[in-house]
Amino acid sequence: MSYHRMIALGFALGVSLPLKAPAQMPGMGGSARPVSLVISGGLTLPSGELGDLHDSGFHYDVSLLLNLPGFPIAIRPEFSLTQMKLKEPAGTPTADSDVTKLMALMGNIELPVAGGLYLLAGGGLLSLDLAGADASSSKFAFDAGAGFRFALGGIRGFVEARVGAASYEQGKFGFSKAQFIPVTFGVVF
Repeated sequence: MSYHRMIALGFALGVSLPLKAPAQMPGMGGSARPVSLVISGGLTLPSGELGDLHDSGFHYDVSLLLNLPGFPIAIRPEFSLTQMKLKEPAGTPTADSDVTKLMALMGNIELPVAGGLYLLAGGGLLSLDLAGADASSSKFAFDAGAGFRFALGGIRGFVEARVGAASYEQGKFGFSKAQFIPVTFGVVF
């Protein structure tokens, strides 16, 4: 199954779950609180040239959701750690050192759409440490996507998918653009 079909299927399943969506309030947090803590993680699908070299990996995120009173948006500063293994020919064992690490410090803006759905986009700094190379680099990255927030007991949960990208020097890593698609599940406290 292609990466794009897996993303569409995961997002469709997440959106179609019979969960109660929170009422929309000022800001996108779905809460009257000015600041909420967000813990999330999920599958990261490398795309483009990055996908030619790597298998899918996992990401772990922590962020704040800052509701702006009187504005229909929320600000979401975020720290993310992603790990992906290099692709190996069939039958070749993979060493622990064959892991590419991405660390990101992003600033996103969330915009409510309707019934728990929201759009988000932003930019920030992405540090790439390529497996098997003695090189690392930090560049500006951007991301954009959509999500769905829902009630999950006494807290709120969400599913979202984004597309992110950063450009690098072709000779340094063997690719010029790091594109990735994080599919995320998280909770908002």
